[in-house]
Amino acid sequence: MYYSCPVNNQGRAIRKTGAAKNLYSGAKMNAQPATQIVNFRRTSDSRASVKKTQTEELVIALCGPIGSPIKRVGQEIAEILSHEYGYDVEVIRLSEFLSRKVPEVFNATVDESSEFKRINSLIELGNKFRGQYGERVLAELAIYEIIFDRIAATDANKPPQSRRKCYIIDSIKNNHELEIFRLVYSEIMFFIGVFSSPEQRAQNLEAMGMTSTEVYTLIDRDSGEEIAHGQTVSDTFPKADFFIRVEDNSADEIKQKVGRFASLLFEGSVVTPHMNEAAMYAAWSAASNSACLSRQVGAAIADAHGHILSVGWNDVPKFGGGLYLSDDTKDKRCWNNGEKCYNDHEKTELAKLISGELIKSGFVEKSKKSELIENIKNNSRLKGLIEFSRAVHAEMHAIINAGYIAGSKIAGASLFCTTYPCHSCARHIIAAGIKDIYYIEPYRKSLATKLHSDALTENSSDLKKVRILAYEGVAPRCFLELFEMGSTKRKESGKLIKTQKSKRKPRHEKSLEALYKLEAMVTQSLKEQGLVKSSEGDEDEK
Repeated sequence: MYYSCPVNNQGRAIRKTGAAKNLYSGAKMNAQPATQIVNFRRTSDSRASVKKTQTEELVIALCGPIGSPIKRVGQEIAEILSHEYGYDVEVIRLSEFLSRKVPEVFNATVDESSEFKRINSLIELGNKFRGQYGERVLAELAIYEIIFDRIAATDANKPPQSRRKCYIIDSIKNNHELEIFRLVYSEIMFFIGVFSSPEQRAQNLEAMGMTSTEVYTLIDRDSGEEIAHGQTVSDTFPKADFFIRVEDNSADEIKQKVGRFASLLFEGSVVTPHMNEAAMYAAWSAASNSACLSRQVGAAIADAHGHILSVGWNDVPKFGGGLYLSDDTKDKRCWNNGEKCYNDHEKTELAKLISGELIKSGFVEKSKKSELIENIKNNSRLKGLIEFSRAVHAEMHAIINAGYIAGSKIAGASLFCTTYPCHSCARHIIAAGIKDIYYIEPYRKSLATKLHSDALTENSSDLKKVRILAYEGVAPRCFLELFEMGSTKRKESGKLIKTQKSKRKPRHEKSLEALYKLEAMVTQSLKEQGLVKSSEGDEDEK
């Protein structure tokens, strides 16, 4: 047996069914001679054998900035999957592990005296818990629960069976948690980003009895902390597979958006992209042209009808117009011309110049020069400088490209960019007459709204300024995966095939053989650290 099953307080059910013993009854094949394995393959349908091990299970993880209606979206997902698609749904709240485990290991409890103190203490305890047991520990505990739920439902006399079961994870707070869920569940895991406008989120928190100061203290802290085991929601959120914006907080709004997401998970639905989804996919595709050493950024400009007017990406301009491409015989982009980032190089030179002046003036000892240079380089204002880059930014490139197209008019159009625009691009976007900007990844260095508050806004209801809005819909990274028809048929005898939602198969399935193996590998550290014990439940059996 190559899987050693951990045991918790559900151990009684596991031992009584004997399921744990039989999970890998086929594992003995690994010990057979090679000739026997070859003979086995010749006499069996290998594809059918693998298909029998697949499960219809789903894992849906949620993430969103504090104040967003994550819980309500999770409840609506559970409602739709349960009532329409015939799924058994279980919500796993990562914060509940803190209430259970923290008192055991730290002799501390959550402060329930006010909503602000409750949330703030959960963040504190979460950071302490992750600092002690690793950044992924809450995710590992969730995976541990999934293992036992599945094992407890397994008949000892039968091999593991596919289940229409969905686990909703509420909610992921950092990249480490997301990474481990994706490594284990990959094809059957979907990550949803839930958000509202900053104004709406503040109102939601104030409705819980918080003061304005408390609200923005939590918003800042939740967004991103400067510790490896802290919360980094603003960095994790953009990696979602599907983004849901909730503005008016109505039940109908949430149901409609969650319903569309659910339909994309199953075969038998005919769902095509919205205009904004197609435009953001064009921007994301354009980004792959970039050879920038910092990051790849793509942009697309679309008119009111969704027609793509132009695309752009960030890279070095060449004589005669346009940017260098791989087709060019003399590629003078930074990776091939100096093999360095010129923006970083010039900032280092600036730091050296400043340190030299400080030493010359007698403010700093010469022996401290190296340390001083590093301190200056790491100053947030200096690190944020973008003026020395050789690259044309994606937004500017898209605007320039629109100028090449005869009759192209971008005034009143929308710009879609994979990253929030910098302040340099912002002024060109305003001057071009673009009315809306949609982005996925945040860009903390940007001073766009600070320098151009007269013309730019993040308020979705302000139609008298250029609006900078977080993107909603299918993430471009999942565009083909969720919109391609694939191998399923849509018609039979010339007519649309209609399948009841409760009988529709998920687009992707995963082998239970692989799941058990991966889950066991991930959760082994919990036992080693004493967070779970293989002997739990023994006393109840006596």
